[in-house]
Amino acid sequence: MKKIMLTGLSLLSLVVLMACSEEDKKTQGAQESQKQVQQAPVQQIAVGKDAPDFALQSMDGKEVKLSDYKGKKVYLKFWASWCGPCRKSMPELMELAAKQDRDFEILSVIAPGIQGEKTVEEFPKWFQEQGYKDIPVLYDTKATTFQAYQIRSIPTEYLIDSQGKIGKIQFGAISNADAEAAFKEMN
Repeated sequence: MKKIMLTGLSLLSLVVLMACSEEDKKTQGAQESQKQVQQAPVQQIAVGKDAPDFALQSMDGKEVKLSDYKGKKVYLKFWASWCGPCRKSMPELMELAAKQDRDFEILSVIAPGIQGEKTVEEFPKWFQEQGYKDIPVLYDTKATTFQAYQIRSIPTEYLIDSQGKIGKIQFGAISNADAEAAFKEMN
């Protein structure tokens, strides 16, 4: 009987040690992954620096790259459908988008399905119901563009010059008058 109990305890000890060893490997692997993430270089986002390029899908299914607009100025708005200040700023942005004589393009970016944003399937219907038009919406489905632009709050708006450099960063909505004035000062 003692031999059976001793064998049982030995087996139990062996199972516990193996489980602990596996847990240590998982923890060590997670720590190594975290070190790699922490060591990844972060591009400094600032006025005068190059705007990070991106390739995102538009609501109509086309791929849109920031680099496609090289030689043009770009108004880039990061926003969300659930964000009150974002929605409040949209009618003014629609007025700006409807102007025929503006010398810049307007793009807006959302992150479908992330942090409460509507999904790619839900968003177009909601967008149409709001009456928003003339404002291109791009889907950042993995939030990589939000990360590249270091978006901490929304709305955040970037005004980019024709050489692809950041000319102005606006936390919160920018007025049409301020946006137009800023673009006039840019190349």
